[in-house]
Order: sequence, then structure tokens, then C-alpha cells
Amino acid sequence: MISINNYFDSEKAQLAVLIKMAKADGQVKGSEDMFLRLMARKLNISISDFEEIYENADKYTYIPPANQEDRFVMFYMIIQMMKMDLSVDVEEIDFCKELGKKLEISDEKVEAIIKVSILKNKEVVGYDEIRELLVG
Repeated sequence: MISINNYFDSEKAQLAVLIKMAKADGQVKGSEDMFLRLMARKLNISISDFEEIYENADKYTYIPPANQEDRFVMFYMIIQMMKMDLSVDVEEIDFCKELGKKLEISDEKVEAIIKVSILKNKEVVGYDEIRELLVG
């Protein structure tokens, strides 16, 4: 059983955000599921906790990090999740914009990153490229 404190746990809340992005378009494809499971492993989240978070992602409250670099990394991960199924939907773009605000990233920078992500539809957009757009 997960205690209430876990709903604010940084790693679990981060994974919940990625799950919300994966579910934004109404379906989670195989590539998205694989990415989520990889991220869970990297965040040291057990399989049983992963299943709980997956089923209850909306219960987790994500508190953005104070560190700007950590906020950039989280936004980068969201962009990767958005692109994982090789299509970018309106719901996913809206989710990126909403998260960008929470991460204190300007609307202009979020728009620029989304534009690059869409232009490079089937390509990976590297962290350095996104970071340059965030800093610039």
C-alpha cells in the first residue's frame, strides 16, 4: 500500500507526469510503454509501484524542482515522451504548454521547442538542442 507521502515523492511524481503525457492522446502505444518502464527503472521505481502509479497518475502531485537545469531536464523528458509514438497530438501539445508554465518556461520557448519537435517528427531532438532553445 502506498502512503499519502508517496503522492508527493519526487521520482514517483515525475513518472506520473510522463504517464499523463503518454495517456494525453487517449492511448498508450508500445513504444510509450517501453519508455515509461525504462524511466521507472532509471528512477528506481519497482514494478508494483509502477503499476500503481500507472493506474493512479492523477493522484500524484508534481512539484517542479527549484533548480533550473532539473526543470529543463523534466521538460526534455516530456518532449521525448510526446514524440515516442511518432505523432504529436493537440492534447500532447496542450500538456506540454501546461507543464511548461509549471516549470516556469516562457510560452515563446515552449512554442519554439514544440515547433522543432514537430519539424523533426521522426528524429530524436537532442537535449543540447532543446537546452539551447530554453536558455536562448
